[in-house]
Amino acid sequence: MQDRGIKRFVLRCLVALLPVLLLVAFYIVRDPFHVVKPYNGQQYATGDSITLTTNWGFVTVESFKHFNPQEHYNSFIFGSSLSGYYRIQDWQRHLPEGARPFHFNASRETLQGMLNKIYYLARNDVPLKNVLIVMEDEMLIRQPLDNDVLFVQHPQTAREVSWWKFHQLFFNAYRRPEIVAYLVAPGAMTQHVLEKGYATTDIPDRIENINEGYYRWADSVIVANPDDFFTPEHIAKYQRPLKELPCKDKITPDVERMLREMADALKKLGSDYQIIIPPHYGYEAIASNDLYMLESIFGEDRVHDYSHDPKLGSDLHYYYDDGHLIAAECARLMDSAYHAVTLPSPFLKH
Repeated sequence: MQDRGIKRFVLRCLVALLPVLLLVAFYIVRDPFHVVKPYNGQQYATGDSITLTTNWGFVTVESFKHFNPQEHYNSFIFGSSLSGYYRIQDWQRHLPEGARPFHFNASRETLQGMLNKIYYLARNDVPLKNVLIVMEDEMLIRQPLDNDVLFVQHPQTAREVSWWKFHQLFFNAYRRPEIVAYLVAPGAMTQHVLEKGYATTDIPDRIENINEGYYRWADSVIVANPDDFFTPEHIAKYQRPLKELPCKDKITPDVERMLREMADALKKLGSDYQIIIPPHYGYEAIASNDLYMLESIFGEDRVHDYSHDPKLGSDLHYYYDDGHLIAAECARLMDSAYHAVTLPSPFLKH
C-alpha cells in the first residue's frame, strides 16, 4: 500500500511538472535567442526575414571561438554597433602583411566590456597586433547592462556574469506570453512582437568568418542613387534637434582608471592601436577636457576625434539611421586616422 502511495505521489508530481518540462524542452529545441545550441558558423538561416532580437556580444564571442582555430586572428575592431560598419576590407588597407582581422564588438558596448574582451583574448594567448577602437562619447558614461538579454555580457568574457544568471535571463525572457505565442504561431504574432520590440526584420547580410554585418541593398542604393535611400520620409523619421556645444565632461576618476588600464593592457600586449571618436547625428561632440584626457592616456597621435565635425554631426545623409555612420564614411575616417589627417577642431590645444 505504501509503495502504491509513493507511485501515485510521483505520478502527480510528474503531471504537475509536465507543463514546465514541456516549456523547457520547447525552449531548448527552438533556442529562440540563439544562446543554447553551439554556433555552427551561420548566425541566421538562409531566407530569414525576421528574428528575435539578438545579443550581439554573445554572437561575437561564439563566432570568434568557432572560426579562430582556422583563421588565427591577430587584429581586432572593438566598439559598439557603431563600429560594425568600419569594414574589414577597408581597415585591411592600413594593416601590415599577415594581419588577420575580426570584429570583436557588442551592442551598446561599454569600457568595461571592451576591457573584459581584451583580457579574454590575452588569457587565451591570442595576439592583438593591431587594434582599432571606435569610442563614441556616450561610451564614457555607459554602464554594463548585465540584467538585459540584449546587452548582458558573455560569461566567458565577463567573470561577473555566471552561466546560470546568463541563461536564467534568457529563459525568463522566453517565458513572456508574447514570445511563446510567436514561436508557436509566428504568422499570427509577428506584427505584435515587432511592435513590442522583441523581434526585428533588420537582418543584415553577413560575412561570418569576420563577424561583419552589412547592408548590401542600402550601400548599393546610396552609391547608385542616394535620393532613393534618403527619402523625405527617411529624413523625417530620424531628424531631431542638434545639441549645442560645449559638451559636458564625462570622464570621472573611475572612467579614467578603466581607460588607463586599457592603455596599459594594449601597451603590454604590444598592440598597434588607434582610437576613433566617431561623429554622431545630433552633433554629440566629445568635451574638450575628455579629449585631452584620452590623448594624454593613449597618445595624441593615436586618438582621432571626428565627433566635433559640424557637417558630419548635422547631416543625416552620412548615416543609415540617426546613429550609424554609413560604411563609405567609416572608410574615409579610417583613411584620415591612419594617414594622420585631422579634421578642423573647435578646440584649441594647449
